[in-house]
Amino acid sequence: MLSAVVGSLLTSLTLTPMDVVRVRLQQQSMLPDCKCEIPGLTETIAGPNALKTTDLSAVKGSTLHAPRTAVSQAAKIFWENACFQELNCVSSSLRFTGTLDAFRKIANVEGATTLWRGISLTLLMAVPSNIVYFTGYEHIRDISPLSQNYENLNPLVCGALARVLAATTVAPLELTKTKLQSIPRASKSTKTWLMFKDLMEETRLDMKINGTFRALFKGLEITLWRDVPFSAIYWGSYEFCKKNLWMKNDTSKSTAIHFVNSFIGGSVSGTIAAILTHPFDVGKTRWQISMLSDNKAAAPQGCVKPEKNMFKFLASIARREGVGSLYTGLAARVVKIAPSCAIMISSYEISKKLFTSG
Repeated sequence: MLSAVVGSLLTSLTLTPMDVVRVRLQQQSMLPDCKCEIPGLTETIAGPNALKTTDLSAVKGSTLHAPRTAVSQAAKIFWENACFQELNCVSSSLRFTGTLDAFRKIANVEGATTLWRGISLTLLMAVPSNIVYFTGYEHIRDISPLSQNYENLNPLVCGALARVLAATTVAPLELTKTKLQSIPRASKSTKTWLMFKDLMEETRLDMKINGTFRALFKGLEITLWRDVPFSAIYWGSYEFCKKNLWMKNDTSKSTAIHFVNSFIGGSVSGTIAAILTHPFDVGKTRWQISMLSDNKAAAPQGCVKPEKNMFKFLASIARREGVGSLYTGLAARVVKIAPSCAIMISSYEISKKLFTSG
């Protein structure tokens, strides 16, 4: 448990920015062009050539014109109507061409601290999640009846079961973190705590309308579709690397070699799992930040009608936007997942080794 805490702290502090960039890239195609005519400016903030200025606070006092009908028709994401209320604008004017471009624009327009938004929730979630995940995995692996006769299958099954427990435990925190990271702000002066306050109010209303379970565990099913296969692939690959590819250190029992083995094994296994499960990650992000309605007749145009079948939900995205849309943000996720898995498993293995040897 202590080893899992060490890994959680290291990965959360260093890799949260990749989460923010990933979420922003994945929600981008859901946003309509934001066209706000600003008196006194010759430019119109719209589409990919948006933001000739890097400080939107300069236009807060302007009277911007956005028809009310456009707001209801374009309302797809929960923050669209409220976040830019001071601009009378229904969407973010930022458009990203890739991972590095997203880093640069978010830091320049919203401030570098935005890249660490949700870090407190990440830490709050990561520690109990990884305690349940790693401790649960090793316990289930050791007592599993598959461990004797099905050594290759055992880590896949046990890793999947451990992830079900961990993901379900922190599902409300994961949902809140994803929503918070998806909200763009008009300028560096916009306070994060105000966004969080509005998010809590939105959650309260959602619970009142849709029920507590549905509001707090929104997207849990598709999260499990992402995390359970990821965990199975990850642990299966990691145990394979551990058994067949690790450098041997039987004589010296070198901590350094043990660290390198686990670091490389975790990085390779995490990368493979991230690539194979990424479409579910895109679906999870979109599902959790979309405004959903069961009543098609009452739903505003632009609201997402929830699919009963998760695969139909992903198929509808691919049909509308192309198969490539299911891999939006893949680079950001791999850049986050590879070192995250490497740091997490190596710090876990080394800490466990040190605690045991002491």
